[in-house]
Amino acid sequence: MRSALLVLVIAAVACKGKPKHKPPPQNLGAIDPNAKASVTPNPELPDLVLPKGAGKPVKTTEPLPLKKLLELQQLTWKGFQAEPHAIDPAKGMEVRHTTADKPKIAATVTIAPCSAQAVLGPCAAMTLPAWQAREAELKKMIPEEIRAGAKFEIGTVKFHDTDLVYTFQLGETAGTIEKGSNAGQRYVAYTYAYILYFNDGVNQLRVVAEYKDEAPEKVDDFLKLTPRSDLENTAKGFFDAFTSQW
Repeated sequence: MRSALLVLVIAAVACKGKPKHKPPPQNLGAIDPNAKASVTPNPELPDLVLPKGAGKPVKTTEPLPLKKLLELQQLTWKGFQAEPHAIDPAKGMEVRHTTADKPKIAATVTIAPCSAQAVLGPCAAMTLPAWQAREAELKKMIPEEIRAGAKFEIGTVKFHDTDLVYTFQLGETAGTIEKGSNAGQRYVAYTYAYILYFNDGVNQLRVVAEYKDEAPEKVDDFLKLTPRSDLENTAKGFFDAFTSQW
């Protein structure tokens, strides 16, 4: 999307048999009272406590200054490892939070002003038709080599009383590297992500909650390794935490 600070990363790995995974992190349904529980609790795994805010975004009145962006980029939560990516008041700020336990879930938070010069571009009205008109642009979050065959959804969802726009994408492809030092090795490229979008007409936020671990052999197995509801609740948790403090 535009000159993105970070393009959604795909995984390219040499396949050495079936990957082994622990069950997904637990208790991800606690962030939203309307959310469905993820999976049956596993006593062998600690609960993953998601970030949580006031349940309602703060209404901003001006583009966020560098001091505020730095404060947001330095936020940390137990169970997540933070990795700042970039920061520029005119273009935006980005930081990724990744679970310490497997299978890994990453939440990449991008905050930017509503501006054509910003990383997320101008803001659109928080209505479904306005975002459906941007479908081709939103699909650019899917790696090009799997874009044509990937599953893609766009819709609206409420977080308490706030209207959000979401997209969901799922796709996978595998092949053999033909050139270079890794020629002959198998690779897997995939995307499995739930993305939330929000703006208040002054500032905007995007949260990409995605599976960031070894790819299974079949695309449908992503949903077994990490339920879609876990990605959705992770995205909502980070949306709530950041917009309560911006």
